[in-house]
Amino acid sequence: MRLKNQIQLSMVVKPLNVTVFIIYLAMLLLAITIVPNLPQLDFIANWQDLESTRTIGFFQFISDSISFFSMGIPALITIIAEFKKQSNKKQSRLSLLYILLSIGVAGLISYIMKKSFSEPRPYEIDPRIIQLSVGGGYSLPSGHTTEAFASAMALTLLFPKWYVFIPMFCWASVVGLSRIYLGVHYPFDIFVGMFIGSSVSFTFYTFLFRKYLNHSSTKQPD
Repeated sequence: MRLKNQIQLSMVVKPLNVTVFIIYLAMLLLAITIVPNLPQLDFIANWQDLESTRTIGFFQFISDSISFFSMGIPALITIIAEFKKQSNKKQSRLSLLYILLSIGVAGLISYIMKKSFSEPRPYEIDPRIIQLSVGGGYSLPSGHTTEAFASAMALTLLFPKWYVFIPMFCWASVVGLSRIYLGVHYPFDIFVGMFIGSSVSFTFYTFLFRKYLNHSSTKQPD
């Protein structure tokens, strides 16, 4: 009985297929290469519809939800684990640390790139584009998208299930789309943010946290 409980309680962290991740990154790099040659400003200007208040409100809500989902969900999972008697608290704390570190480092890279490239935002370049959201500083890359994909990738690596992967990556993708629609980022900024966030989370997981997470899963809950 005790052995059965240990098997049920221990969450062995399964590695994401490296081939799948390489294909995913290759697709992002292809998009990063192609998108700058497309009429991005025309796309944003034609997509914005100031009369569609529902669409604007929806994208503003999604854009503003970034911290609630990217850090709130991992924090909630950890808090629930803390109050459950039969849970591996050490592993849940390590998982939270991994997610927060991934988001923090990805955000730092994004901040350094913004300062380095000093790319103006779309609404600052094209008078047809209206600023519909807060967007301080420079454009490249999208900090919101970087954070969203760092969180989505980290949660997918920790919980490699379709019901985690699909909602998290759909949410992260809509965050990226919202930043384009609201006039504060180019599509190019979004793809770069996706690349940074995903790469940082995967790198930390593969080369640092996976060993400790799997090791803690073989121990008794605290």
